[in-house]
Amino acid sequence: MSIPVNKRILILTEDEKSSKYYFNAFKKDEKLRRDLGSVNVDVFHPKDYSPLGLVNDAKERKNKAIRERNKYNEIWIVLDRDGHKNFPEALDKAKANQINVALSIKCFEYWVLLHFEKTTKPFHKCDDIIKYIKKNHLNDYSKSYCCYELLKDKVDEAIKRGEWVVKQCKKDIDSGIKVYDLAAYTNVHELVRKLVDPKKYFI
Repeated sequence: MSIPVNKRILILTEDEKSSKYYFNAFKKDEKLRRDLGSVNVDVFHPKDYSPLGLVNDAKERKNKAIRERNKYNEIWIVLDRDGHKNFPEALDKAKANQINVALSIKCFEYWVLLHFEKTTKPFHKCDDIIKYIKKNHLNDYSKSYCCYELLKDKVDEAIKRGEWVVKQCKKDIDSGIKVYDLAAYTNVHELVRKLVDPKKYFI
């Protein structure tokens, strides 16, 4: 069964390098290219890549697409919790405008780490996660190159671990702790699993 040609996904990344490279790589993957060929995945890094900047840009692109009668089926912003301000306002505005948030705490590299191990280990800052990855898993890891090829064979396990992380955090969230105040968290798997299996999620 083919995917309707009018399916469109917009992804706005905070990170100009690692996460942007990563999500663009899905479109180039030989195995996924045929399935994703009928799903138009647009990946952008806005000039204002603060949380509110991402939401505002996503809202503008959403409205423009509607005006042009070529609306997006889903809009995602890929966001880190690495020292940013205005997080509550940004998340509230995203929710009000039906914009999905793929959030990582402290940063996108926590999602990278889940490809190698099941953990809710808290890190003080993003550099600490990168150092940990380099020491234990990928010696030459850097934000400056696309890690997709090194991770794609492990993505199914990473998705399972991401689901596990969300379940681990549910008790804290239910008790009133805001998701952006958690020590470790990511729901990037919610977006990735759609790109890995578009026939399941976009037919």
